[in-house]
Amino acid sequence: MLAAGLLTACNKEWTADGPQGDELFEVSVRLKEEPVRALHTKADAIGTGDSSDLIDRLDVYVYSNKDTLLFDHRVYTDAAGVDLSCVEDIKYYDVTGTIYYFFVITNLDAATADYFASISKTRIQTYYGGLIPLEAGNFRKNRPIMGGTGYAYLGKQSYYSSGTGDKTVEITLFRYIARFEIEKITADFDDEDLMNSDVIVRSIFWSNVANALRPLREFPTWATGTDVSCIWGSRSTYHAEQEFGNLEYESGYRYYEVNENHHGWVSLQSTFNQSGYGATGALAADFPYIYNNNYQLAQGVKNVDAPGDMRDATCHEFSGESGRVCSSTDAGQSHVLNVNREFYIYPICRNSWSSYMCTNFNGQDDTIKLVIEVEINGETYFYPYRALYIQPNSRYLVRNITLKGIGSEYSNFYVKKYGAALAPVSIQGWDNLEVSNIDMGYSDYDGNNIY
Repeated sequence: MLAAGLLTACNKEWTADGPQGDELFEVSVRLKEEPVRALHTKADAIGTGDSSDLIDRLDVYVYSNKDTLLFDHRVYTDAAGVDLSCVEDIKYYDVTGTIYYFFVITNLDAATADYFASISKTRIQTYYGGLIPLEAGNFRKNRPIMGGTGYAYLGKQSYYSSGTGDKTVEITLFRYIARFEIEKITADFDDEDLMNSDVIVRSIFWSNVANALRPLREFPTWATGTDVSCIWGSRSTYHAEQEFGNLEYESGYRYYEVNENHHGWVSLQSTFNQSGYGATGALAADFPYIYNNNYQLAQGVKNVDAPGDMRDATCHEFSGESGRVCSSTDAGQSHVLNVNREFYIYPICRNSWSSYMCTNFNGQDDTIKLVIEVEINGETYFYPYRALYIQPNSRYLVRNITLKGIGSEYSNFYVKKYGAALAPVSIQGWDNLEVSNIDMGYSDYDGNNIY
């Protein structure tokens, strides 16, 4: 049923030769999976959320305050799904004053998991050294990478511990990925002539998507323990107009540093290589920071080059007449395209002071964007929408995207006369984020018509 490979010592239980005495305590582990959290919208829920997600590999990395190197590494695999209760066989016994740190991660490629086991607790939380290259078998549909941390101080009640005796560390696993479900695209052009033209949606794709994930931003401490900030970064207040969908969070905060290794000072146009940190084999290669890179492409050009599952998760193309929303010959055309398609991305927190509506070609940025490619009377146009501050463990439910004006000639930005605005949004269930409508090619944040 369950295949468990213990890559180092078994239960680390002390024998007669180990520490003895009255101050010997036990540490055990218990896991649970965080449901997709609910950030509510006015829309109805789509689908069943994460019902098909599965954990087929679970890695538990254990460290202590006595050394920077890995203390223990437990691996649990089961193609039918790992039972999280399997970790309850993990028990360590040690003396007063010992601190244990736990980092748990799911669905890693074996080579990546082994690489993480080879580096110190200092290196595993760093930029470059602690990155996961997603294309190296670490991006699989319905097998999301999930992470969680734990902390245990053994001994008497102290500044670090509110209780004495044995400790059970309860760790919650959170998804790093965000899921988008787009229900439909509607043509509602202000220009009546466009409503009676030939308008065909050719593709929906996410551009400038991450190929690198930093799963551990900081090591757990007595202050953070199992806090999600260890894997996602710290919380911050937000400006709703900068969120995808002008999203309002009930708590007044959002996590903004997930995958924060990409904030501003790193060029996403470059590559990263972990061979200098001990990576070998297929991992000792130059990996691009982003795929579907559309930054500074010429007019009428798009780039969708993500490999394998990453491409399927970030792009959907409509063949032939399947994407038609307006017709010059059929007055009864519905002007609605039912999409009902899921997309997945790992968010990048990237500070950007420019706009996806630019006065010139050099003013564009390379932030993640949702792009609709549309053919209007035989000419190709794009409707890019910048996706700032996408939240992890969130399921965004986009009920409708409305085409209001003619699109951009560029796949990555609008020349200033073009724009887009989001209607009010909310969220549910992974975090279920339900977007009732996105207006494309219509107005800027201040409501000025600029198409």
